[in-house]
Amino acid sequence: MAGLALLSALSLPTLAQTQDPATTYGNGKVLLQQQRYDQAMAELKPLASQNGSYAAEASYLYALAALKSGKADEAYQMLLQLQNQHPNWGGMADADYLLANVLFEQNDYERALSKLQELQGTPLAKDAEGLKRYYLNRLNDRPKYEQLMRRFGSDRVVAQTFADKLVGGWYKPEDRRMLESLVQEFKLDPKRYLSKDAMKSQGLDVAVLLPFQLKQDYATTARKSQFITDMYAGMQMAQDSLQQMGIHINLYTYDAGADTATVKRVLDTPEMKSMDLIIGPVYKTTARVAARFGAQHNINVINPLTQDLEMAAGNSNVFLFESSVATQARQAATYAYQNFSPKTAVILYENTKDDTTYANNYRRQFQKLGGKVTVFKRINPAEAAATATAFRSLSLQGVGHMAVFSGKMTAAMNATSLLQSKAPELPLITYDSWLDINQITLQQLDYLQVYFISPKYVNKQNSLNKSFLEKYSRKYNLPPSPYAYAGYEMLFYFGQLLHQYGPQFNGQLATSGLKPGVFYSGVGYTDQSQRGQVQPDNQYVPILKLENLELTVVNPVL
Repeated sequence: MAGLALLSALSLPTLAQTQDPATTYGNGKVLLQQQRYDQAMAELKPLASQNGSYAAEASYLYALAALKSGKADEAYQMLLQLQNQHPNWGGMADADYLLANVLFEQNDYERALSKLQELQGTPLAKDAEGLKRYYLNRLNDRPKYEQLMRRFGSDRVVAQTFADKLVGGWYKPEDRRMLESLVQEFKLDPKRYLSKDAMKSQGLDVAVLLPFQLKQDYATTARKSQFITDMYAGMQMAQDSLQQMGIHINLYTYDAGADTATVKRVLDTPEMKSMDLIIGPVYKTTARVAARFGAQHNINVINPLTQDLEMAAGNSNVFLFESSVATQARQAATYAYQNFSPKTAVILYENTKDDTTYANNYRRQFQKLGGKVTVFKRINPAEAAATATAFRSLSLQGVGHMAVFSGKMTAAMNATSLLQSKAPELPLITYDSWLDINQITLQQLDYLQVYFISPKYVNKQNSLNKSFLEKYSRKYNLPPSPYAYAGYEMLFYFGQLLHQYGPQFNGQLATSGLKPGVFYSGVGYTDQSQRGQVQPDNQYVPILKLENLELTVVNPVL
């Protein structure tokens, strides 16, 4: 309970004026660890402005919180203040490293690289190289990079990254002498940079293994395989968009269903070992076969549909495109903690694997942030009477919100009935699949404070979406389904990764943060340290109310 009391105190800014500096500093660190950056900045700023014993550390942590919240200019000003007022602070090397990071974010690459040069020979030298490589890989302006080469060309990371960009798409015949010089000076691998394969300009090869069911009767399978057809159509649209950006992707399609023998035959073909990326298959049995092939030949494999992180367990070459169940739950819990008061929750969940995983991750995240779960109950919607009793017996007094993780009609009807009669203003978080339950009207949901978790949310008002809708409809005489959006986003996103980092882009992903997609509001990476994995994961999971319904329910599968 002491921990909860502390977190409650952190939400009261006036206490910062009366508590001692040590407590204020400790609170600021806790808020920073909880990723509550604005609150951390508010807590630390008074200490940074004073000349006390915590001033230097508070200034550094304030700058770190500002950077993480996207306020690079504020971080920069605080770091300058730190340098001027505390030049002999023992952590100045960390401050220099952070300043370089800020300068990179401000697109001041020259000053950032100069600052990192000052860290040579220090314990942070290796970290400095990683930071340098990450931002240099993001720089796709060749004239600007060539300017950096003129000043920092003797830096191995700068030079090698430039060589990577040359063989990754920048190469022109007149670059041959420059590339040879870089290989010789920095002892780079000639096979990687000067071989015939490295010089080829045919583009990047991507194998698509999806259940097209080409050998089945079209009349009986057309509707069943429509989602695959839509996904591939989206990929083709992304292929065209990438081509306009100068990124040439070759798509090689293979009919890969649930039969493992068929998939093994496809993977045994000679060309598969030279693929730069494999997308699919979608079924678990065949996906595991492709995962083993990817690990054996060091080829990255994208699983396009599953939300189960176990499909990537122990294999650094397998990546998930869908937002995992764990991430959806953590994002929803974070949203609830930040937006609902009091910070107490009632959680009910169905006795299935995914719903149980959802509920456990939701509870852990909510409690980690400082919330309290008063009820955590498993239900079986197949048992109608027991489910109704479970909801009727709930006490909602003092509860900040309810979370129900079940897509079944029984759970949905009992939850809405309970709230209608006892607490219509109590926020409810649940799946957006409830919108498809015919027994509940939109008027009922509109009357309640329901928040829908919508991982496949596409903003229909976005100008890029409107353009895609127009082009897709014109090309296929049909509106795009959610699978068409997913196919486009997937190839467009990973196609750029291949272009920027090459086929072995794994190492670069650990330092990549949340970034906006074309249709999906954010794509990021979750460090699955317990499995030694770095998994792509759509970390931005929209939580939408009914007034956003037209944005939530994207085009149904045709």
